[in-house]
Amino acid sequence: MAALSTSQYVGDQARAELADLIDLQMSPLGMAAIDALAPADGQTVLDIGCGAGQTILQLMDRVGPTGRVIGVDLGPRVLAVARARTGYLPQVALLQGDAAKLVLPDQSVDAIFSRFGTMFFADPIMAFANMRRMLRQGGKIGFVCWRSLSENELDLFPVEAAGLKAAVDATPFSFEDAETIDRILGSAGFEGIDIQAFDADVSSGDAEAMLKVVTRVGALGMILRGAPALLSDAERRVRAALSMRECDGKVGLGAATWIVTASAP
Repeated sequence: MAALSTSQYVGDQARAELADLIDLQMSPLGMAAIDALAPADGQTVLDIGCGAGQTILQLMDRVGPTGRVIGVDLGPRVLAVARARTGYLPQVALLQGDAAKLVLPDQSVDAIFSRFGTMFFADPIMAFANMRRMLRQGGKIGFVCWRSLSENELDLFPVEAAGLKAAVDATPFSFEDAETIDRILGSAGFEGIDIQAFDADVSSGDAEAMLKVVTRVGALGMILRGAPALLSDAERRVRAALSMRECDGKVGLGAATWIVTASAP
């Protein structure tokens, strides 16, 4: 089992405890990438950063009872949620570990998918080359990743409301530049690279539901995990800001992403 840092441990716990709310928010973005990937009946799909398993179920809907989905995630707690959600499906396998170092046989999967699980690799070219190795000839990768913080109201709004924009970790936005993605995938041996902007208003529900999510995951959540003394003041400020945005029991914030697909030669 891969050892987690303190921040990863706390983040894993948050992802597990808030799985339903996070899935409400992230599902429209992940589904856009699944549509672009277009997994087919009977295929084997590798889900990088599968989290609590919603994407595994969505992929299983596409590959059908003769297909297979392999989910990998670093977090044992969020994987426990995924295991509970998918335990009735013998076609699903779950692995805990670093996807960049995943050891599956060469050309053993038909497609690779990820919903916000590709931006954190220490050596992205090596990680994507490893994924390409596992893809069958002509196999396809499809993922969704964030564009810049300035374009992403979903993260920008709460950090600005909390007065903590200067403390944002840029790692989740490491693929904000489409040229960077194209260079990395090309260097890793992919071809037919396609990168399309996709924007959507997303929500976990009312102001309180959104407050739970943004103070524990995302850009603000990352800050507060490292500086818990800031939580009380941040909650007060962000709750007030989100309440002003609530309409008919819902707070919607804009998400700006790239939908990326590429093929193994």
